[in-house]
Amino acid sequence: MSRPIPENIIEEIRQRTDLVEVVSEYLKLERRGKNMVGLCPFHSEKTPSFTVSPEKQLYHCFGCGASGNAFSFIMQMDNLNFPEAARLLAGRCGVKIPETNQVERKKEDFKENIYRLNRLAARYYAYCLNNTEPGKQALEYLHDRGIKQETIEEFMVGYAPSDWQGFFKFARKKGAGPDLMIKAGLVSPGREKGYYDRFRGRIMFPIFDISGKVSGFGGRLLSENEKSGPKYLNSPETPVFDKSSILYGLNLAREAIRREKKAIVMEGYTDVITAYQAGIKNVVASLGTALTKTQARQLRFQTDMVITAYDSDIAGEAATWRGLAILQSTGCLVQVADLPEGSDPDSYIKENGAGAFIDLINNATPLMEYHLLQMKKRYDLSTDRGRMEYTDELISILLSEINHVEQNYYLKKAAEELGVDEEALRSELKKRQRWSNHYKSNKQGNEPAGGGEQSQKININPAEKILISLMLQSKEIAEQGRTILKLDYLSDSRVKELVESIWKHTENNDTAAADKLLNQFEDPQINNLIGEAVTDPSLQDLPPHTAKRMAEDCINKLYKVWAKKQQRELQKKLKELEKQGADEQIEELLRKHQDLLRIKDDSPYRSGKGGDIDG
Repeated sequence: MSRPIPENIIEEIRQRTDLVEVVSEYLKLERRGKNMVGLCPFHSEKTPSFTVSPEKQLYHCFGCGASGNAFSFIMQMDNLNFPEAARLLAGRCGVKIPETNQVERKKEDFKENIYRLNRLAARYYAYCLNNTEPGKQALEYLHDRGIKQETIEEFMVGYAPSDWQGFFKFARKKGAGPDLMIKAGLVSPGREKGYYDRFRGRIMFPIFDISGKVSGFGGRLLSENEKSGPKYLNSPETPVFDKSSILYGLNLAREAIRREKKAIVMEGYTDVITAYQAGIKNVVASLGTALTKTQARQLRFQTDMVITAYDSDIAGEAATWRGLAILQSTGCLVQVADLPEGSDPDSYIKENGAGAFIDLINNATPLMEYHLLQMKKRYDLSTDRGRMEYTDELISILLSEINHVEQNYYLKKAAEELGVDEEALRSELKKRQRWSNHYKSNKQGNEPAGGGEQSQKININPAEKILISLMLQSKEIAEQGRTILKLDYLSDSRVKELVESIWKHTENNDTAAADKLLNQFEDPQINNLIGEAVTDPSLQDLPPHTAKRMAEDCINKLYKVWAKKQQRELQKKLKELEKQGADEQIEELLRKHQDLLRIKDDSPYRSGKGGDIDG
């Protein structure tokens, strides 16, 4: 694979990078024996199957099959190509990547250019807030709302002047082109000619990704009486900003969330800033009321308990409930903090103090229970219609992805609330469940074949997978394989290429470095095979004699499978030659046929009583 970065630099980055540290920036890992485990970021799961090997510097998910090293992890998580991922890791570990010529020095990655421009914009807005006459009013507004200067600086809050071309002119002086400013969502083209700033007359909240880079901005009008657009305006979608995949404040809150073992989700920027300033640091905002699947999974990576503290005006909206149901489906325990009507976390903390808000969080109600309380307020249970509407919504909730224990518990509570027979309610639930299952079955039956999580796994003989694992762990077994194993015994050309690479590496090294091998293959299925082979806990730390015997049995199994296939092909060819009357060719094939018939008793070597690997 041709890359603009020299191989020796890639190798230095690989040696200096700790995969556990890289992965830990994105998700919570826990020790399990020699390995670390967490929830896979590449598919939805409730039980951790994502395994990271600190020793081998590889990860593998036993659920979806995703595997790789630090390079591939960054590529998948941040949607980068290999050079982009290598440059990012190089910056982390202090490796300097030389540029080969003047053109290469001037050529910069497009996304990095946007990140740099966003950072420049954040500094510009911060300067305008703190050092200009137009910014004074905005600064006073923030101070009046109780936001301290050090908090303003920590969150890099700024101000976009009302000038139509303030940032545009500033960025042009710094060498930024109009096209890049448009792509970053900071400037818009005029209807006929020229350009104008997207954000004007607004308090600016930089939105950081989890690694601390400025991905985009949220702007709030300084005066709610102004007619210059909506009260809140976010950056448009750009190559580095997707509103649905970012949680505001997560870059600052991550460590506190893991320490407190819970996350508090709020609605807006000032909610998070006020709580953080008050010492409640495990707080994030969803950049809108409804949590998305991506945001929900990000939270689940950090903790298994999430408490929502939304403005009471939006806490009961349908979109909010859908978002919380998504969050619950990831395996989080979701609770709802019931704020007094007309208040939000920002105003509640200022009026009642951090202690009162923490009490409110500690007394949060489980999501399902809170939902039932809200339903009771909405429906008049003294009327037939009210009871029917209540029952209809209740069953829809019970059919969502809550566990059977919760389902039974809340079904009993609802039966008591409605004053109906529990079995009648249960019967209705079962009837609706059958209909739902039938619908899902028909829907899945109409979907095209292929794809899905397991499609990332290569279909090979289990003996091949075991042998690859053993050869990756032992130079002696790799050499044993090179002596006895014929590549013809292997079913897939890609697997043959992998085995040849292992043999080549062991000629000069003690063992083949699996994380180094990954950089040689573009095929994700082969990379996943490597990851699974070296992280399978059943094949780790085997006694040398056991590993050697297993390798022998694997080779023996592969030989027999190959020999039987050859035998079938010979028999087929013999029948064809018999029809043609080709006696000489028949005699030659018969000799080969007799040799292959000995496979029941013979093998390339005698493996004693080690048994046979049938998978």
